[in-house]
Amino acid sequence: MAFDSDTLNTIYASTQGFCHRCRRKLAFSRFGCCDGRGAWDIDAVSPHPKVMALLPGCLRCVQKPTPRRIPKSAPAPAVAEDRPPAAAEDPPDEPAANSEEPPYGDTALVGGAAGAVLGGLWGAVLGGLIALGLQLWG
Repeated sequence: MAFDSDTLNTIYASTQGFCHRCRRKLAFSRFGCCDGRGAWDIDAVSPHPKVMALLPGCLRCVQKPTPRRIPKSAPAPAVAEDRPPAAAEDPPDEPAANSEEPPYGDTALVGGAAGAVLGGLWGAVLGGLIALGLQLWG
């Protein structure tokens, strides 16, 4: 698809001459070049199903496929299990002796409060992390 000079200028200026993905500096005169420093091409981006945006992109980014994002509301893909169904139905022989874990949030909260009294905001963060670490490994 051929673009006139005004359209190319508008597309190039839309990101102030930088690649819209990796933010590398592009050279306006290197549009459509095969390789080299500052070479760029036009990347068609669809921010909305009914809208198409034309943005400048360096050749590295334009040639790489964009990773497909799964919406948060989409269900998780089904995963086949390797175990036979009979093995999944068997209950464990002995329950774990200490199956109830202590709450980590309470310890971190107490450590954070003590750190806040002694050292302000950064003391609260550090105190919470230290308390959590002591409970996990100590």
